[in-house]
Amino acid sequence: MTRLAALNGRSSMSDEAMMRFLAECMLEPDQPMPSVETPLHSILPYRVIVHTHDIATMSLTNIAEAKARALVAELFSGTMHFVPYVRPGFPLAESVIRELDAIPDDAIGLILAHHGLVLWGDTVEECYSRLHDVVNRIEAHIASLDRTSTVLGPTVAPAPPAEARRQLATVLLPAIRGALSQDERVILHFDDSEAVLARLGSERFGELSQRGMTTPEHILRAGRLPIWLPLDLSAPADTLVDDVRTRIAHAHADYLQYHQRHADQQTPLTDWAKVILIPGLGMVTAFKDKKSARTANACYRAGMASIQNAEAIDAFEFISEDEVFQFEHWPLERRKIEESIKRERETLLVARHVVIIIGGGSGIGRAAAERFAHEGATVVIADLDEAAAMKASEEIARSAPMRTVGVQADVTDEGSLQGLFDMAVLEFGGIDTLFYAAGMAPRFAEIVDVDRSDLVRQLDVHYLGAVLAMREAARVMERQGIGGSIVASVSKAALAPGREAVAYGGSKAALPQAVRVAAVELGRHPIRVNAINADQVETPMFMRFVAGRAAAKGISVDEQLALYRERNVMHTSLIPPEAVGDLAVLLASDKFRYTTGDILTIDGGLPEAFPR
Repeated sequence: MTRLAALNGRSSMSDEAMMRFLAECMLEPDQPMPSVETPLHSILPYRVIVHTHDIATMSLTNIAEAKARALVAELFSGTMHFVPYVRPGFPLAESVIRELDAIPDDAIGLILAHHGLVLWGDTVEECYSRLHDVVNRIEAHIASLDRTSTVLGPTVAPAPPAEARRQLATVLLPAIRGALSQDERVILHFDDSEAVLARLGSERFGELSQRGMTTPEHILRAGRLPIWLPLDLSAPADTLVDDVRTRIAHAHADYLQYHQRHADQQTPLTDWAKVILIPGLGMVTAFKDKKSARTANACYRAGMASIQNAEAIDAFEFISEDEVFQFEHWPLERRKIEESIKRERETLLVARHVVIIIGGGSGIGRAAAERFAHEGATVVIADLDEAAAMKASEEIARSAPMRTVGVQADVTDEGSLQGLFDMAVLEFGGIDTLFYAAGMAPRFAEIVDVDRSDLVRQLDVHYLGAVLAMREAARVMERQGIGGSIVASVSKAALAPGREAVAYGGSKAALPQAVRVAAVELGRHPIRVNAINADQVETPMFMRFVAGRAAAKGISVDEQLALYRERNVMHTSLIPPEAVGDLAVLLASDKFRYTTGDILTIDGGLPEAFPR
C-alpha cells in the first residue's frame, strides 16, 4: 500500500506501465495479477472497499447522466458521490483523484456512471451493511415506480410449450453454433427460463437490446450487442436453419461496418457475438467453454433486468459507440484473450470441440474421454452403465472442470440414442466428434450352434447401434455446417476370421463397411468417418475374454498372454487403452483433416488382420 500511494501524484499512465507497476507492488509475485481497478481502490483512504456491478446500481446509472446525478443526490443526500463515466483502469482512478476534495467527509461510497458501485468502511461488517442499505434504497425507489411491470409493452411473441421449445432448440442450436464458429469454435448455453422468455417476448425489448450493454465489464463477458433473431418458430426446420444462418450473417456484416467506422490498426474480433436472443425460444450465449458461456448468460440476465428498470426510471442508454469500441479493443483485456486463443491453437489438439463417447464408462472409451478432455474438448461420456459414466465424468472433471458430463445411454434403444444427442446439443450447442466404443462380450459358438438371438444381440451393439449413432451425429453436424469427425472402434475380428466367431466377428465386420459408406456420403459436408482396429487392449472386457480362453485351454492367464505376444510382429502382450485414446483424438483433430474412410490398426502387428 505504501508503494501504491505513489499513484496519487500521477496524471497519466499507460496500461502496460500500470500493470508493471502493480506487479512490482505485489507481495507474492507468483499470485494472480491484481485487478485493473486496483489503482482506484488504492487511492481511497479506507481499509475495506467493495466494488459491485449490481442490478440496482446499473439500473440507476444507465440513464442520462444528469438525471442519474440528480437521483443519486435525491436518494442519498450527499452520502453517495456520483462520478461521470470514464474508462475503467487508471483513467477512472485519475478521475476520482481529481474529485477527492469534492467528496463529502460523511460520504460512504461512489456511484459510477455505467460502471457500478464502490463502497467503503472500517470493517467488513460495516462495508457490507452499507452495501445492503444502498442497494435496498435503490431497489425500493424502482419498486415505487408504477411503470416497472408495463415498461416493456405487451407480449407479442408468446413462447411455445416447454417440450416444443426443446425440440426447436435441438434444431436451431447447431445452426447458431456453426454460424458463430467460422473462426474459432464456441460452446453454447441455452436459457429458456420464464423471466428470460417474458422479456424477450415483449414488444419493446428487441429495440432496447440494441442500445448496448449495462456496464463495460459486460462487453468483455457478453459482447458489444446481442444478436436479435425474430424467427417464425412455426416454419419448417430447414427454413428455420436457413433463416438463422442468414440473420447471423447479416449481424456479422453489421458488426464489420461498425468496426470499419472506428478501426485504426485493429483487426475484427473473432468473438464478436456472445449473446443471441430469440423471442419465444430463449437466450443463447456463446463462449470458449461452458463456464464462460454461463457467465455471459448471468451477465446478460442482469443486464435485461437493468434495462427494464432503467426504462422505468427514465430511458435506458449506454456509453457511446466510440467508447464501446475503445473498451472492446482495450489492449489490456484483448491481449489476454488473444494469448489464450494462441495457446489453444499451439498446445491443444481439439480445443473447444464437443465430443460424444459412447461406451465411455470404462476401457478404451474411458481412456479416450480422458485424452479428449486433456486436449481441450468438452466430453459427453455415455455408457449403458450410468454409474460408470458418472464416475468417469467426475474423476476427469477434477482436472477439466465443467468440461465433462456423464449420462446413461442404451445403443439398442433408438429413443435413448436420440435423447443422448439431443442432450448434448441442448447442453453445449452441437457436436464435433462421435467416438463409438460401445461393445459387449463376444458370443463364441460354432455356426451349427448359433441361434438368431446370438446374432441379433451382437449386431444390436456392434453394428446397428453404431450406424444409428452415426446417423444422429451426422444430422447435427450437417446443421452446424463446420464439418466433424466420426470414429468407430472395430476389432481384429472384423478383418480376420476366427473359429466360433460368426456372431461377434460378423457384427464387427459389418461396421467397417458402414464406416466406408458413411465416409462416401458425408464427405461433402465435410464430415470424416474412420475406424480404429484395436486388439489386445488391456480393458476389463478383454481381460475377461483372456481368462475365458485360458480356462478353455486349461492354461494360465500368463500363458495365454504369452501366446498373444508371440503371434504379433512387435511381440506385444497388452496394449494400454490410452494408446487407442491417443489415436481417437488424432483422428478427430486437424492432424488427420484429409483422412476419411480409413481403418487404422493398433494391435502390435497381426499379419492376418492387416487391412487389405
